[in-house]
Amino acid sequence: MKIKKCRICSYKEFTDILSFKDVALSGSFLKKIKLKYEKKYPLTLVICNNCKHIQINQVVKPDILFKKYLWETSISSHNQKLIINLSKVIYKYKKNNIKIFEIASNDGTCLKILEKKLNAKVMGIDPAINIAKVANLNNVNTLNKYFNYKESDKIKKKYGQFDVCLARNVIAHVKDPVDLFKGVNKILNTKGIFILEFPYLKNIYMNCQFDNIFHEHIGFHSLKSIIDICDIVELKLIDVKIIESQGGSLRVTISKDNKLDQSANIAKILKKEQQSKIYNIESWKKFNKQVFAIKNQIIKILKKIKKENKVISIYGASGKGQTLLQFLGDANQYFDKVYDKSKLKINLYTPGTHIKIYQPKDIITDMPDYLFVCSWNLLKEIQKEQIKYIKKGGKFITPFPTPKII
Repeated sequence: MKIKKCRICSYKEFTDILSFKDVALSGSFLKKIKLKYEKKYPLTLVICNNCKHIQINQVVKPDILFKKYLWETSISSHNQKLIINLSKVIYKYKKNNIKIFEIASNDGTCLKILEKKLNAKVMGIDPAINIAKVANLNNVNTLNKYFNYKESDKIKKKYGQFDVCLARNVIAHVKDPVDLFKGVNKILNTKGIFILEFPYLKNIYMNCQFDNIFHEHIGFHSLKSIIDICDIVELKLIDVKIIESQGGSLRVTISKDNKLDQSANIAKILKKEQQSKIYNIESWKKFNKQVFAIKNQIIKILKKIKKENKVISIYGASGKGQTLLQFLGDANQYFDKVYDKSKLKINLYTPGTHIKIYQPKDIITDMPDYLFVCSWNLLKEIQKEQIKYIKKGGKFITPFPTPKII
């Protein structure tokens, strides 16, 4: 469905930035290769001509994207370290007998850690039937629903209000973030705080991380866009920090209590945003050219390696990787296999490119000459895990910010 208005300011005019044409959904992994049954959807990045919010102009029904989900928070050790760090942030504001609610709580890993670290009462909500089931089996009370304002009213009536609300890597997935913020406002108590984490638009722009653009990601957020939403729903931004997640993310702390002081970080990061010119339509026209330049650099590297009769496989069947692989063209001419830690994806085929997925333990047996790292944001974690592969002469290819062989 093509959008009719900006998801933040409701303005109805946009400028196109980048079109990927028709691509398969990043989460639609295949049990068998059946080309005529594989559905593809248009994917175009646009900018709102009014508030300059970056978003895609086609929205797929949420149930198609999220009712069955193939990402589990628990599989990444880096992710778990971020959660432990998050617990320290929460402790700064809330110390005793706290209630925490998480939006898109996945398999409950985050809430389980916070429950232990902070001695907190925890609750989550997630639309994925398979993932919510896992969370509940792990004794994390999880509602199998979408979070919105209407649902927040039901939650408040049944479970009361909360001291802390979390939304980690979810705001980009939501068609109506203003409605989500209103729902958060409803379930927070008078001194409650709301913590968001999301891939940072400035990093996406500066490092040309175009693999972040796929149908699950409807909007791409700057600090300005979060401030715009806060102004609409009368919440107060009190702190912001850049964290090492998703290739560079923002962790934003928002308060329902208007009396709390604002961190100096807000003005500093906002100033750097303005200097980077990410609110400028002309900047995004340059981004378009850079995307194609990186694509051509990647293809040049891959073709050179294949001419030497070397084997290239892929590490990571992440959502962002599926956009990148489809954008490269006929990926089968370059790549033999895909390796991924998620047990939910093993023996499936990648959407649009139809490469079979195997377990990472097979890498040392197969010994491909190169691993093209689609999960490049977890490169350090992957290198530690694949130390035997490296010692035997294996090499990595990373696509961002500049394609290179490691």
